[in-house]
Formats: sequence, C-alpha cells, structure tokens
Amino acid sequence: MQYGDREIMTDLLMDTKYISANYHRAVLESANERIRNTLIQLNNEEINLQKQIFNLMHDRNWFEVRPANASASVWQSGQGMGADEMHQQMPY
Repeated sequence: MQYGDREIMTDLLMDTKYISANYHRAVLESANERIRNTLIQLNNEEINLQKQIFNLMHDRNWFEVRPANASASVWQSGQGMGADEMHQQMPY
C-alpha cells in the first residue's frame, strides 16, 4: 500500500503531538535541572516542528480549523476532554 502526501503529513503531525506530550510529561517528572532544561528545549523544537507541519497541511486544506466558539463551550462547561477524547475528535 502506498501512502500519499496527506497521509504521510497526518502521520507526522500525530507523531509530533505524541512526542511533545511525552517530552512534557518528562519535564514535569524531572528532578535534575539540566535534564529538565534540555527536555524543555527539545519539546520547544518539537512544538515548532508541529506548527510547520500544521501550516503545510492547513495551506493545502488538509486540516480544517474549527471556530473558537465551537470548542469554547466544552471548556467553559467544565467538561474538558482528555487526551483520548481529543485524539478521537481529530478530523483525520
């Protein structure tokens, strides 16, 4: 099976989100300041990479952005989504 550009970019986007979440968790659990700062730097680089991938996908209309009002009501009601629910809500 061959994958197209859209599927590859979607996979990359999901991978960067997963990696960033794990860097974030590692930062929160780090006791050593030097390691913590390194993890923060790596996470920032991953976040920047994710933004570049997102921009490419958005420019090609491969990623739909919902208006802020549609998602704001969920958070205001106190029913925020966990990571699993957010993953299921992804448009791809």
